[in-house]
Amino acid sequence: MPLTLDSPISSVKGVGDKYTQLLRKNGIYNVLDLLFHFPLKYIDFSKVAREVEPGEQVYCVRVQKYNLSRNYRRRLSVLRIDAVMGSLDVQVVFFNRPYIKDQLNKGKELLCYGKMETRGDIFQLVNPLVFDQVFEKKIIPVYPAIGNLKSGTLRKIIDNIFAFLDENSVEPLPPYIVKKHDFPSPVQAVKGIHVPQTYDEETIELLKNRFIYLEFLYFQLELQLLRSHFRQVPRIRSHRIEPEKLSEMRASLPFALTPDQDAALASVARDLQEPWAMQRLLQGDVGSGKTIVSLLALRMATADGYQGAFLAPTELLASQHFQSARACFAEHEIEMLTGSLTVKQKSEIQKRLIKGSIRVVFGTHALLSDNVAFRSLSMIVIDEQHRFGVSQRAALYYKGRAVDLLVTTATPIPRTLLLSLYNDLSVSSIKTKPKGRLPIKTKIIASFRREEFYTWLSGRIQAGEKAYVVLPLIEQSEFFPQLRCIEDEAVFIEKAMFPSPIGIVTGRTPAREKDEILRRFTAGDLRVLLATTVIEVGIDVKDATIMVIENADRYGMAQLHQLRGRVGRGGNQSYCYLIPSGKITDSGKKRLETIV
Repeated sequence: MPLTLDSPISSVKGVGDKYTQLLRKNGIYNVLDLLFHFPLKYIDFSKVAREVEPGEQVYCVRVQKYNLSRNYRRRLSVLRIDAVMGSLDVQVVFFNRPYIKDQLNKGKELLCYGKMETRGDIFQLVNPLVFDQVFEKKIIPVYPAIGNLKSGTLRKIIDNIFAFLDENSVEPLPPYIVKKHDFPSPVQAVKGIHVPQTYDEETIELLKNRFIYLEFLYFQLELQLLRSHFRQVPRIRSHRIEPEKLSEMRASLPFALTPDQDAALASVARDLQEPWAMQRLLQGDVGSGKTIVSLLALRMATADGYQGAFLAPTELLASQHFQSARACFAEHEIEMLTGSLTVKQKSEIQKRLIKGSIRVVFGTHALLSDNVAFRSLSMIVIDEQHRFGVSQRAALYYKGRAVDLLVTTATPIPRTLLLSLYNDLSVSSIKTKPKGRLPIKTKIIASFRREEFYTWLSGRIQAGEKAYVVLPLIEQSEFFPQLRCIEDEAVFIEKAMFPSPIGIVTGRTPAREKDEILRRFTAGDLRVLLATTVIEVGIDVKDATIMVIENADRYGMAQLHQLRGRVGRGGNQSYCYLIPSGKITDSGKKRLETIV
């Protein structure tokens, strides 16, 4: 049966029920979605290196002997293979990949793709990709894994797609655009990206350009559609916001608002009394106090019995805002709706929302479900708005009529970009941080001084301070063996931090367990939180003063900035320590120097 680009993913040979569910969970519903899962890199089997060459190469080695050792306490295995490459002795080392032993016997040739390093006078390949056959195709794509769906399996599934794909699939672009930019057909483009006949990086990037162009075009069309709808939506709910009520609201806070927070709140109050529904962007740095302005805005908009919704990108962030809102809405019923709740719990909350007994609901993507409806939705707040698609924001907006919209971001957006992307939104900027906050001191710790640094950090923890330690991976990756992971480092860090216990939070940590660990960290029972970038947003622990970022050169500027913003949220001096990888690139070094 022939396939088209919009054929459901379940119709592809090799994709059964289990893989269908996994792919759908990762946003892949049809053939084109999977073909947009582009290769991470390519292996060129037309060039097999017979001597040491710079960069990553395919090396052909002949096995001489091997040894597998295991450390069950640390859940670590090391497989060492002594091999020869021509007249050169080499060693191939695998961490936590003991199954490779089953492929080995003396004299066998292995094709290993990796970077040859020297350890003393030994040439060594560490965690290379291994192939024990010569491929008919000379250029092999390597894909980022999707859950437990590894690169090799993805390669077979994508080969099956091209074996049955109709060459005459629909062209979404107008003919004059295709002609103007000399774009190939969609099928020709994805074929050239996934199964190139020869490896030419420039050609592959040009093929991707047609899809980049299409994505920007769809984005702009979607924005124009929404702009035409949102422009001057008549207000259907009246709000009586008197100056004395605003003053009373400010006075009820345990702290004084900054001038920028005051100005932003006053702008929202004016918007709520205009004849048109509010469309406002609240922009401010990490820790500048956007959340309290958002909560006070919801309090104003729901004062006359209306309802509000607060959408956050992660469960951690939704939970943090929910806890912060308890004092602000002490006299009203508020609730949190997330994907981790049971069906029964969700159903109960949905009934109360329709009934109108819940004044404000905080939640994640679960709020976008068709089963969620409101009796009188008046305002929605979308936090970290850049983490949501335009259609996702609209899905929540359409759960009410003429709803007031407040979106927030901690990502600094230049005015020119604001005008092009959000020209129908009024903008409030919070530039000053709350009184008493000190600038965070940021330092780079050389990788060879890592153990010395942790010894010093142990002293700070035992003196009563709290620290985050962020690592890029949960477990070791065969694609990125040089990156540190929680699975391997937890034992070292717990030993270095002794006698203080540590908490571990990742994207795999169940919601209840995550909440309990964060509660203990906030209370001081735990003084070290080991985590992935799941804590990038949504953690507000006032007395946490130290942020440690491992493999810091592998993060972008925005992520480093967000992670650093987890400390410095109280009155004590805070620090951010960046530990780069052993071999840092020039661009990585430049990013770290810039963030410092």
